[in-house]
Amino acid sequence: MGTRCCRWHSNFAHAAVKVIQDNGGKIFTKHEVDRVIIENGKAKGVRLTDGTEIQARKLVVSTLDPYNLCFRLIGKEHLSWQLLRRVEHLERRLVCITWYTWALREAPNYKAASSDPDINEAVFVNLINKDPEALAKEHAVRKLGKNPEELLLQVTNHSLVDKLRAPEGKFLAMTEQFVLPANAMSENEWLEFKKTHAEAVMKRWNKHAPNMTWDNVIGYMPFCPYDICHLANMAPTGNWAVIDVVPSQLGRSRPVPELARHRTPIEGLYATGSAWHPLATAASWQSYNCYKIICEDFGLRKPWEEAGRTW
Repeated sequence: MGTRCCRWHSNFAHAAVKVIQDNGGKIFTKHEVDRVIIENGKAKGVRLTDGTEIQARKLVVSTLDPYNLCFRLIGKEHLSWQLLRRVEHLERRLVCITWYTWALREAPNYKAASSDPDINEAVFVNLINKDPEALAKEHAVRKLGKNPEELLLQVTNHSLVDKLRAPEGKFLAMTEQFVLPANAMSENEWLEFKKTHAEAVMKRWNKHAPNMTWDNVIGYMPFCPYDICHLANMAPTGNWAVIDVVPSQLGRSRPVPELARHRTPIEGLYATGSAWHPLATAASWQSYNCYKIICEDFGLRKPWEEAGRTW
């Protein structure tokens, strides 16, 4: 997820790798999957982009988004037109965000600290206006195909909770702003946007924290939807949530009813990831839900029931 990922997300991933390897599993990087091998309606393994075929002894699990899963890994010849139509029309253009990570000489010192000193110790600070309809207006502007002129920034002060993010005496923060999807502008337009957006961010930040000037900036790393749209899961819009978090794509029907319980129409092929229920985030609940479904199908132990829990 680029710079937005918190440190515990990375730790979680490393812990998961250790569990897999301790139980005899193997992990391969830079081995892109081209297709799921399907025979008589059952997943038999995967074929890599270099032509290598890997057989599956029990099952195949995908964490790709629904579109890549259905149109690329499975192939539309194996699926109903109703399912393909639903997947093709999933909304994935609203959760498109800029993540600018800032290396700073000193932490932001907000004007509001004169009456509320705690604000300088807050991990999350939202720089917005007092209009109760501001977010609704911003949403409407983006749906019209325009980037918001007024920034409604969220500032995440990473160094306050993780001292390893920056050298002693320095500071690291990140700013977020909802913007257009990646495919709404050309590459050159996005490159120009990164420059103008950085200036706008600094101007907005300085309004609330006078010490936030370019003299306080050691360097910054700008991430926008165009950068992350090159990840297969987030193409073509650069959507952080993979698919939008809207009522029709939440909870028990996420992403679509035919895929919502992690099973696919292909026997032995399961799907999970940020596009699955209950909603989008870099968390473990989607994989845990998928694990429970696999336990049902393969008659495996159900530790949650042994502990007297429903979850």
